[in-house]
Amino acid sequence: MKVLIINVNCGHGSTGVMAVEIAEMLERMNHQIFIAYGQGSTDFKKSFRIGTPLENKIHGLWNTRILGEEGTGTYCGTKKFLEWVDGFKPDVVHIMTLHSNFINYRLLFNYLKERQLPVVWSLYDCWPFTGKCTHFAEVGCRKWMTACKNCPQWKSSGPHTWLFDKSKKMFNQKKEWIEGLKNLDVITCSNWLDGEARQSILMNANFHMIYNWIDMAKFKEDHDDTIYERYGLDKNKKILVSVSAGWDDRTTRYADALRLSDILTKDYQLVIIGTKTSERELHDNMVHINYVNGTAELSKLYSCATAFVGFSVEDTFGKVFAEAMLCGTPAVVFNATACPEVVGDTGYAVERHDVKAMFEKVKEIVKNGREYYSERCKQRVYDRYTMESNVNKYIRIYENACR
Repeated sequence: MKVLIINVNCGHGSTGVMAVEIAEMLERMNHQIFIAYGQGSTDFKKSFRIGTPLENKIHGLWNTRILGEEGTGTYCGTKKFLEWVDGFKPDVVHIMTLHSNFINYRLLFNYLKERQLPVVWSLYDCWPFTGKCTHFAEVGCRKWMTACKNCPQWKSSGPHTWLFDKSKKMFNQKKEWIEGLKNLDVITCSNWLDGEARQSILMNANFHMIYNWIDMAKFKEDHDDTIYERYGLDKNKKILVSVSAGWDDRTTRYADALRLSDILTKDYQLVIIGTKTSERELHDNMVHINYVNGTAELSKLYSCATAFVGFSVEDTFGKVFAEAMLCGTPAVVFNATACPEVVGDTGYAVERHDVKAMFEKVKEIVKNGREYYSERCKQRVYDRYTMESNVNKYIRIYENACR
């Protein structure tokens, strides 16, 4: 079986790592695999770069930011890529993340329809069935169920646009491109996302729900006292940890972190991990760690925490929750999107933005003791989020699509 994976990156970033993990398992099963990607670089040998860095930058500036029509650039790069695909002759094409100014959607989808290639499309956010946004839960928008227009997030969520709201045009084009795809299989990464996508322009596809996975070899409970001095943590306080790709003012995560820190008693310290771009200063009981070098080091930070506190209200899975759980750390999250689904009965979910209720649940964890939750946390990850089991589910979908 020949499988072509298309993703924004290859070998780095969440979906880029997943793409390589799928590819490596396919290779071990003697299948042929290539990953086509558009941003960054990669060490994965069986890969194809779509477009040049200059072409993709022009795509991002002109087509997306100025015209508001992401996916209409990289014409030459996409043509060359599709000529290469003709030579590879895949049996199935797996689309992962497309939005990031590296491929021409019209050329790609017309090609897939003309060649009648089976397509598997993994959803990691809501972009595939909206006019442009990646998430809509926070603003409560349901326009994508009928027709996107007058987008309330046209300058913020999804591909960044400066001047024009083209959400209606892009929504209609997506609908047109999707219609006619042969044997379209859609994979969602949570029951929440599955329920939403089934009400969208993808409703006629074959749906499969497969959770994202955790590499069990990379995360484990590891208590190392050296991290306190290394990261400026107070060993005598109860540590609460939270991880986000960005702590900025575009979402409510940083604002909620500040609000939680306001009500923490003096025996707590809140640690936020990830890039901080908000100009609002940390509070005295907070520590910011911009970058953690490797999963072993991140495991130590998870393991030292009394609880993981999740401030997301728009997560289609919530991988950082599962990582913390694998290190024996219970999570307190907001009852929004897929967040409570990942945590299950191993931690707690409170109403969105209710940091007072979040702190009450943290105190309940302290009362019961971290050990009360640890084994259940780990077992939930073992039962639902193992890499080998879930990647094998992907491969079975490929095999069925080729029949």
